[in-house]
Amino acid sequence: MNQSLSISKTGLHAIQYQMDTIAHDIANVNTTAYKAKETSFNELMTNTYVNNNRLLLGDNVELSIQAGTRSHDYTTNFSQGSLVESPGEMQFAISGEGYFQITGKDGRTYYTRDGNFHQDEEGIVKNAHDEVVLMNRDVPAVFNSSEGTLMFAKGENQYTAQGPMEPSRSEILIGYLEASNVNLADAFSQMIIAQRAYGMNLKAAQSTDEIMSLINQFKQ
Repeated sequence: MNQSLSISKTGLHAIQYQMDTIAHDIANVNTTAYKAKETSFNELMTNTYVNNNRLLLGDNVELSIQAGTRSHDYTTNFSQGSLVESPGEMQFAISGEGYFQITGKDGRTYYTRDGNFHQDEEGIVKNAHDEVVLMNRDVPAVFNSSEGTLMFAKGENQYTAQGPMEPSRSEILIGYLEASNVNLADAFSQMIIAQRAYGMNLKAAQSTDEIMSLINQFKQ
């Protein structure tokens, strides 16, 4: 494939991934305790070769051609969302750092900031997916990630911890829920910028295709 077309293709794929991530944030703007995602871009390997065309640049001049970009990763913005009053004895919000601990239906331990809980007929506190919440007397237990512990999104607004977790001293508010930390204005601004970048990459690919078509006509 022509190098220019290949570079445009990587740009289109990377920006499409960014737009999908932003769209997911916008769709979850009203999801309790949802954490926004920030897309990261990486430059692909640069190809270096020696030019031997004297008419262009002279003898043995090194040229570098960047191979494009990729974006298949995002980082999570763990900053706290606003705390919104939500009357109910099983509505909890963490003021500060920390996570509620959940035992999934698969028996594994997960963590969440979503404190929208309820009690079943046996008085066991559970989340919206009927997974058991670890309680500390009358309030949910809260844990902080230790230094070096990494949190990975599992889905359903939950995370897995790679590393030790320790009890948190953060305040727990009853009758409140944490709102999403997505900034809707920023998200739409990023979406517009991404759409324009996508259009520029598409136009570059179209221009390259037109030039290649002209060259092929001359060869004929």
